[in-house]
Amino acid sequence: MRAFRHGRSAHPNWRTATELLIAQLDDGRATPQAALGLLYVTERFAERIADVATLLRERFPAVQWIGASAHGVCASGAEFSDDAAMTAMICDLPAGSWRVVRDQSGWPPADPRGAGEGRATPAAFTALVHVEPAVSELSESIADLAGRTDTGFLFGGLVGGSQPNSAQLADGVVRGGISGATFDERVRLLSRVTQGCAPLAREHVISECSSHYIQRLDGHPALDVLLEDLGVAAEARASRDGDEILRALPAERLSNGLMVGLAPAARDRGIGFGDYTVRNVLGIDPQNRLLAIAATPQAGDRAVFCTRDQRAARADLVRICTELREELESQTLRVLGAHYVSCVARGEHLFGAPGAEMGLIAHNLGEVPLVGFFANGEIARDRVYGYTGVLTLFVSPRDDVAR
Repeated sequence: MRAFRHGRSAHPNWRTATELLIAQLDDGRATPQAALGLLYVTERFAERIADVATLLRERFPAVQWIGASAHGVCASGAEFSDDAAMTAMICDLPAGSWRVVRDQSGWPPADPRGAGEGRATPAAFTALVHVEPAVSELSESIADLAGRTDTGFLFGGLVGGSQPNSAQLADGVVRGGISGATFDERVRLLSRVTQGCAPLAREHVISECSSHYIQRLDGHPALDVLLEDLGVAAEARASRDGDEILRALPAERLSNGLMVGLAPAARDRGIGFGDYTVRNVLGIDPQNRLLAIAATPQAGDRAVFCTRDQRAARADLVRICTELREELESQTLRVLGAHYVSCVARGEHLFGAPGAEMGLIAHNLGEVPLVGFFANGEIARDRVYGYTGVLTLFVSPRDDVAR
């Protein structure tokens, strides 16, 4: 199998941008009888994504396109947020190894291995998903879809930009909901999640919570635990005056925000901070000594206070690239193409310069075909993450090269 064709373009006119993209995708090789195409556009082209797809289908009629608009798009060595830009990749995969899904009803049954050979919907091994943020019971829906795959593994993210119900592509335009593609076991993937935050102190166990509130950690009032983790003086920690407590917080340590990472108690504790889903701390209640967070925690969950951190994010991105490179080498694999979903709060905002995040991937993993987008939430396995990047590689044995 050959490396996937890919391209990117930035131009204020959608037609010109599409023609520039087609010129990069059209490398002279014959398109197989059926191929999967991935297309992502920035918000400025959101209402033109159907027109872009039409031109792509005219040039590559055998390709089924999936994709979406997003806050920004990324490609090999480049990121685009405020520009009118697009990126695409044509994935030459084994015939019949993938299937486009337009909504949740097109997914395999909840127990694919027990559904029988006569089922109308084939089983899925893994899946790439594009999800409208307003999907009802988002976390539960993602977990349900993951349960409909043999591996429990999804990758993708929350698409669309500032406008709700934006268009998605799934061999045609769909709006809202969940779309994407499922893959069988012949499509081999390697994937990692990289964090954009660093822990501020040790982890705790949530011993009491309600709705969006954490009431007690390790059996102690949650606000007291937070203030102790942050090194707030004892006098201020004892205060019931919210303004006094806020003034006592270490402003420099929290200059990039205060978050909490959550992980279920049942998870393998050896995974470390990389397995935490990060959510914002929304407020404090100095009278009842509790914390409000942008999540619905469960008693028994692990929790660790954290903040966005450029140095930690760079080191963790290098770590996952190194792990993937070592896995490729040890198993004699080659990269056909890469898919990357990054939090909208990462990119230039976190790494300090446009393209720095993509540059780190290229420097540590090599120049591989890559497309992706910036999301309001990143999906890996059965969970929606925040402030992370999800890097997924399509791979094949090195000796499996198309002639």
